[in-house]
Amino acid sequence: MRVPSLARRLGSAALVLTLGVGLAACSDDSGSGDTPSSATDEGSESASPEEPAEEAETETEDPAEASPAELTADDFYPSVMDAMREAETFAFETTTGTAGQTQTMTGEARFSDAGIEMQASSTGAQAMEMILLGKAMYMKSPELGTGGKWLKIDLSDPNSLFGMIGKATDPEVMFKAMEAPKKLELVGSEEVDGVETNHYRITLDPSQYLDAMEFPAAMADMLPEEMVTEMWVDADNLPRRFAQTLEVPAVGGGQPTTSTTEGTYSDFGLDVEIEEPPAGQVTEQPGM
Repeated sequence: MRVPSLARRLGSAALVLTLGVGLAACSDDSGSGDTPSSATDEGSESASPEEPAEEAETETEDPAEASPAELTADDFYPSVMDAMREAETFAFETTTGTAGQTQTMTGEARFSDAGIEMQASSTGAQAMEMILLGKAMYMKSPELGTGGKWLKIDLSDPNSLFGMIGKATDPEVMFKAMEAPKKLELVGSEEVDGVETNHYRITLDPSQYLDAMEFPAAMADMLPEEMVTEMWVDADNLPRRFAQTLEVPAVGGGQPTTSTTEGTYSDFGLDVEIEEPPAGQVTEQPGM
């Protein structure tokens, strides 16, 4: 059965998905009321009803041109999570490369009372479609051998492989690992898709990551001594881009496997409709 291989690839994509998000929905915020003039001379003439006074021109700062404030290691987690919750929805694209194979995943996601929900599709090394709703993940891929039906996977078991993937798709859980990073460095200011951002380099102890994700401690052998993530955060404290390179030690020695991942996030506040597939198109039995 090919499900474990597919799960590993999907797990990587879902994991990196949680590392960042993009432009805030408030970029649509335009002032609706009249803007009073900043000063009025006592001797100036009042405007007649037929000739309204000309409003003083005010400059509204474009979110794309706003200069982000620098976040500290203590600020990073609460500031980013508050901004993400306020945005509620977003679009994303992530590209992962491992062992010469590349996979690109695009989709939309939203926060709900049940956690993160999303719909996505990927091309490249493992073509698939995915829907995540509540404690259920639906996957459709020729590799699953389900005859074109969606495979329904229960994510409620935290000790199962797919249960781990379910936790990996929750941004709050992932950012929890960044609550107390070993190091948070401001690399500099850079534009991402025309938006001014601060570029951070975040260094984590793998044990922090495993604790936050509630993964088995034995997985530490599969991780490098340090985990470093590059993240670009805008003036609304929303990440616009991330990049990560991991060298996973080989079991029993040998050459490590290098995995690279980068992604962008955009369209926060967009209307997102995510629905379960029709019951007649769902199976809980993977093919062989």
